[in-house]
Amino acid sequence: MKIKYWKTAFIFSTLILMTSCDNDDDDGANGQFDSMDVTSLQNSAQNGSWRISRFVDDGEDETSDFNGFAFSFGADGSISADNGSTVINGTWRVELDDDDDDMDDADDLEFIINFSTSNENFDDLEEDWYVLEYSDTRIRLADDDDDDDDDDDDEDLLTFERN
Repeated sequence: MKIKYWKTAFIFSTLILMTSCDNDDDDGANGQFDSMDVTSLQNSAQNGSWRISRFVDDGEDETSDFNGFAFSFGADGSISADNGSTVINGTWRVELDDDDDDMDDADDLEFIINFSTSNENFDDLEEDWYVLEYSDTRIRLADDDDDDDDDDDDEDLLTFERN
């Protein structure tokens, strides 16, 4: 009788534990974005200026290449990077990627950046970045380098933080 009681207690405790755990994937990092996320991210990006707090390109930390630059995302789709002596302009947009090649039905949120410059550092930022997470103070992006000619499989990472 005691064994049956303990088995029942164990199963009941396990069920309570499983249902009380919070899933931290609610931020959309698993590809569960929708059109409301597009608008929300656009509004957040347009509010204030941003700095690059992390940039990893082909496995190399290149964050310091953007020290001193303040990035502003305009409502008209313009982007500017200004370090006080140099201003580099380009375009940006946010959209859902409903690529039919995906194995799941979920949409990825893309943050697309293009610069009008021959500056090699800013050329590295020109990507269709996938949004890992975003908030009013941070935008974390990644690119898997599928379209690069390099033979490496390093993931590129880009993080903007509000100034």
